[in-house]
Amino acid sequence: MDMPLVIKNDNGIRPAGKPDECFYCNQKVGTPHKEDCVCVYKKVKIKYTYEIEIEVPFDWDKEQIEFHRNEGSWCADNSIRELEEIAEQENSCLCGCFQADVLDVPEQKPYIKDKDDIIVK
Repeated sequence: MDMPLVIKNDNGIRPAGKPDECFYCNQKVGTPHKEDCVCVYKKVKIKYTYEIEIEVPFDWDKEQIEFHRNEGSWCADNSIRELEEIAEQENSCLCGCFQADVLDVPEQKPYIKDKDDIIVK
């Protein structure tokens, strides 16, 4: 696999390490990162699931609730606010109601980000 090169402005160059090598995989600037380096990324498709309690009008049934959330005018961005409110009530942790599942890991070329979070392929 063609691994991206360590660059001068690489995220792997850290103050605690040497100025000319990746702190995580110890590869020198101009040489490829190692395959297990945490500075090398790929995109994956992931599904986040939260099981939470919300308030809805008393007379709404399952179909009305699902229509409101999935097909009505309610914006999914509102769920972020709901999660923030729950996290505040639960001492800032949603771990007990959260599940992450990987849906797809497409074949792709590995990439790195520089210190300005610019993708370098």
